[in-house]
Amino acid sequence: MARFDPIGSLKPHIRKLPPYEALEDLEDLAAAYGFEPEEILKLDGNENPYGPSPKALAALQSDYGADRYADAAQFRLRSAISGYVGVPAENIVAGAGSDELIDLIFRLWVSTDDTVVTSGPTFGMYAFDSGLNGSTLLDVPRLDDWSVDGEALLAAARDAKAVFLASPNNPTGNLLQPELLDALLETGALVVLDEAYIEFAGADSATVRSASEPALIVLRTFSKWGGIAGMRVGYATGVAESVDVMLRAKQPYNISAASQAAALASLEDLEVLNERARMLVTERDRLADAMRRSEYLEPFPSDGNFLLVRVRDGRSGHEASEALRQHGIFVRTYSAPRLADCFRISMGTPEQNERIVAAIAEIGASDG
Repeated sequence: MARFDPIGSLKPHIRKLPPYEALEDLEDLAAAYGFEPEEILKLDGNENPYGPSPKALAALQSDYGADRYADAAQFRLRSAISGYVGVPAENIVAGAGSDELIDLIFRLWVSTDDTVVTSGPTFGMYAFDSGLNGSTLLDVPRLDDWSVDGEALLAAARDAKAVFLASPNNPTGNLLQPELLDALLETGALVVLDEAYIEFAGADSATVRSASEPALIVLRTFSKWGGIAGMRVGYATGVAESVDVMLRAKQPYNISAASQAAALASLEDLEVLNERARMLVTERDRLADAMRRSEYLEPFPSDGNFLLVRVRDGRSGHEASEALRQHGIFVRTYSAPRLADCFRISMGTPEQNERIVAAIAEIGASDG
């Protein structure tokens, strides 16, 4: 009898699945460039430089029940999120980051013979999960100003099972045109609106609308605004029927006791977290102004806690990134051709951003 072949026995669409381009490890980066880990400005993941709120840190140092399974039904967490976003708890489901919820949506609603539409460049998990689940991904390219090509997107959506869009979009930083969401909801496709950065945008969320709109699911997260990316807590809002299916299909204990404690405490520290978000927006705009004055960098307008920056002196984004790495500053680069001359940088604290401004000036002077 032939022995089991772990590769040959894979589902055909999995055999050539490309890996997700995850972030590099902080300690590995520090060692490779001759820095101590605490000297590194790791600004490639859109993490919050202020970290967890004081109440979240205190909760993680308390007896939050590490010896027990967390609440599988997420009653406390969903109720607390309900008070924050203004929709009933029955319209909310939490996940181990938005990533788990994106995967769950694919597994519940998207089959191998379905088409999924997105608009790139955008968050890589939509393409990754499409490939993982064997669906066909149709990427409608964004226009030169990074806005969505509405006419092309609507035409594609009419023949699709689902549409995945981020607003603000990662990595371009811009919001979805409001009128386009209205039109998409009339196409017959499921619309998944990823609002991971909405707290930095100064714009209304679509969470309330999702509670009564069967074609809409909204994704939110504690990773960026809440400063607990490592705890992996995201949530989705939608009509009660959709949320009920997601609650039944998710892994029973997908939110750990520690993650739940940190998220609950974060929602009791809104004044601190919202003030930090305002500070990051101020820093984003200040850093963008400094980059424009450098003459070789062109930051695009952003509604997130990051900037997409085009390098205008003939260097690639990777080359500019390498120059910043020599100063202990690590940013995100991309393999997509449209982003070959770009990098994305997360916002740091005012002190960290002063270091970035100095490095930009020094790099520009050394090449001048």
